[in-house]
Formats: sequence, C-alpha cells, structure tokens
Amino acid sequence: MKTLITFFICGLAIGGFAQQSAKTFTSANGLVRFQYPDMLVNCMPQQTSPRIKSSISGGSQPAVSSTADSCMSQGSICGGMGSEDSPAACFAYPKERFKGKLAFVAATFYVSEILSAKTEAACLKGSPGWYVIKSEAKTTTINHITFKAFEIGDNWTSGGQSGPAYRTFHGGKCYELGIQNVFSRAEYDPGTVREFTKKDSLEVEGRLRQALNSFVFLK
Repeated sequence: MKTLITFFICGLAIGGFAQQSAKTFTSANGLVRFQYPDMLVNCMPQQTSPRIKSSISGGSQPAVSSTADSCMSQGSICGGMGSEDSPAACFAYPKERFKGKLAFVAATFYVSEILSAKTEAACLKGSPGWYVIKSEAKTTTINHITFKAFEIGDNWTSGGQSGPAYRTFHGGKCYELGIQNVFSRAEYDPGTVREFTKKDSLEVEGRLRQALNSFVFLK
C-alpha cells in the first residue's frame, strides 16, 4: 500500500510538471536543445568568472528574471565539482520558493563541454577530480542518446552537494549533463527554521529533470 501511495503521489507530481509552461533553450550554434520550466532561473549571465568558452555557449534564450541568490553556492553549481568543464547552459530552481527552509541552498540543471577529454575513453571515464559517491557508473539513454551516468558530489563543513552527471561523446567532443543539489547541514534551534521536506525535494527534482529528459542533439 505504501508503494502504491508513493507511486500515486509521484504520478501527480509528474503530471503537474507536464502542465507547467515551458521555454526552449537552443545553443548558439544550433547543436543542443532542451525545454525547461519557465520558473527556473538562467544562471549563465550571473557567472562573473567564466571559464574557457565552450563551442556551444550562448543559448538563444534570454535570462529569466530572478535574484542572483538562486545561482550562488560555495561549490560550483553550473557544472560537476571537479569536472574541468566549460558551462554552456545552467538553470537553477528559484531559491525564494523555499524561504525559511535553510537546508535548501541551491539546485541546478547544467550542460557543459569537457574540453580536457579529447577521446571517448577519457570522456566516459569521468574526471579525476570528482568525488564519486557511487563507484559503479551505469549506462543509460536520454532521447536515444547513450550516456554514462555517475553520481558525484562534494562535502564541506556544515554542507555539501551531490547529483547525477551524464557523459556522452558526440561529434568528436565530450559533453556532460547534470543535476546538482546543494544542501546545508548546519544545526538550528528547533522551531526556528522550516523543514525542507521529501515533497519539496521531489518538486525540485521534477522541475530539473524536465530539462534533462528533453535534451537532444540537433546535429
């Protein structure tokens, strides 16, 4: 019965996501495209210290109006920690939706080009700078594209981040898609902060996976 209830709740959540209005991101060179809920925050204009520019950078969609706070974290949220990547797209869940829920710091969906991985073998091996949460990588598909899926993250005092990273080698280049969730482990007096619930987590995950699951290469 518990399994059926969980399945029912997840089904309602997924149905709700599908009904939300979405925008389309298309890279400047017309290589990649995905759809994302229009409530997400475009973090790319907020990256004050850009790394080496990717060949797919500069999507054709304008920035989403929101506070820069959604795109801020102690770690790198517009790419996998230690991925040695060049971000091409990065959309965050709006932090203001969880005011008072201090366990939630940030959450993003990102697309990056891994400039250091020149071969398919190097690409699908992952990055040596990763802290890998699950040692066994799995092969999966997204819209008929084959990816190697890793679970990566990082930890620091009173917090950390984690999430899946998907690697694929396409047209002689290495690409990474991922979701990163940043959380706080700081302790607060009971009753002084609001709880970040499982329902909240499913809401965030569903929005970001809407972008992930719609990703395609156009050429």
